[in-house]
Amino acid sequence: MSHDAESHELLLLGLLTWESMHGYRLHEFLEHRLHFVSNLKRATAYRLLETLRQRGLVDGDVEREGRRPERLVYRLTPNGRKRFEALLRAQLSQPQSPVDPGNVALLFLDALPPTEQLSGLAERRRRLEDERTSLDALIQAHPASSPARLVLERALIHHDAELHWLDRAMATLGVADS
Repeated sequence: MSHDAESHELLLLGLLTWESMHGYRLHEFLEHRLHFVSNLKRATAYRLLETLRQRGLVDGDVEREGRRPERLVYRLTPNGRKRFEALLRAQLSQPQSPVDPGNVALLFLDALPPTEQLSGLAERRRRLEDERTSLDALIQAHPASSPARLVLERALIHHDAELHWLDRAMATLGVADS
């Protein structure tokens, strides 16, 4: 299983350690509250939930609230709890070297004219600054000792490193251009 697949599995199992949830609630939680942790798409999450159910790691009960349609509410099984803890221990102790998809574009940067290279990187920098501002606000909304704040602070450090690198790259390209 790939590292991304295990991270997605850990994420869904972890959310279900907090509370039982139906698929739509899980998706909303991921999209609106944990977008800084994962880019797990709805269809992938539903497929993974079904796989976890088939493996006996989660269970599902059909529930209905009022006049709403029936929906499957997922909950963690004892085997799911064991799998969650095993994945958590394994991933927590291993250094991660994520592959940045943006590296592919950088590899072919010289296919563009120098002015486009610089303007593309400048736009990337502007967007990173905007994300950094959002991260700052999110960090302030969490207590200093919360795991969510640790994740956000880590993301902020990565943003700062990327901004620093972009400044160096643009300066290098600007010098090479002259």
